Amino acid sequence: MLYIVGMGLGDGRGVTVRGLDAVRRCARVYMEAHAALLALGVDDDPSSRLAKLEKLYGKEVIVAGREMVAEEDCGDRILREAAGADVAFLVVGHPFGSDEPSSETTHTDLALRAKKLGVGVKVIDSASVLNAVGACGLQLHRYGEAITVPFFTETCKRDHFYQAIVNNRWLGLHTLCLLDIHVKGPVYECLCRGNKAYEPPRFMTVNTAISQLLEVLEMRGEPEPAYDEDSLCIGVARLGSDDEKIVAGPMGKLVDLDFGPPPHCLVIVGETTLVEEEMLEFYMIK
Repeated sequence: MLYIVGMGLGDGRGVTVRGLDAVRRCARVYMEAHAALLALGVDDDPSSRLAKLEKLYGKEVIVAGREMVAEEDCGDRILREAAGADVAFLVVGHPFGSDEPSSETTHTDLALRAKKLGVGVKVIDSASVLNAVGACGLQLHRYGEAITVPFFTETCKRDHFYQAIVNNRWLGLHTLCLLDIHVKGPVYECLCRGNKAYEPPRFMTVNTAISQLLEVLEMRGEPEPAYDEDSLCIGVARLGSDDEKIVAGPMGKLVDLDFGPPPHCLVIVGETTLVEEEMLEFYMIK
């Protein structure tokens, strides 16, 4: 059996009791690199935090890069092991409710390949940013399409997400903005020379996201934009952790606020109910 286990949010302790039981039963435990980055962090000693995680789970945890999971030869190694024993694959948040679309696709692909090989698949869910964001006080059924804000570069400034914000605002719905995470981004100059080199991990902050969203307005130059510096937003940092931070306020004020360490996400507020407005008052920037 292949167990795809959601670790929840925070430092890995968000795994459910069912998930923990499954992991402890497994002969081999893998953790995707994206999950490892979020659970183990980049500033602290990751080996020390991994050791604590292994103590909690009672198993050695093997960190598997996305290439290992996505590439056929390496991914099949995990599946071959799962054909003869119980194997756990740990992912951050919910296995199919990822905060990064490419991760979600990778997990789905792994499950599909397992089923085609006749390997049993058991998904054990946990909290995800898609439902935990309810902590900011906005009702989940009043959210529209979620978007991902990618890092801008000098040569590429994609604003494909803008229309989704327009649609949500027209319907009076809130927009959850998932912020880009580079786990192992290639250095393209080196790739052009035939060498493999990777940039260090990067997390987009609320500040960068707002700066880029405002830059999109300048690029598009629309007379009636979907948002502006006065639009009410909610900045969220380390959702689900003991030190989570939630602050509401206009874009123009949140852009300069220090939200601390990652991961971050952003909500562009749509039309609000009286209850939502009361909740927002608790988080309003002073």
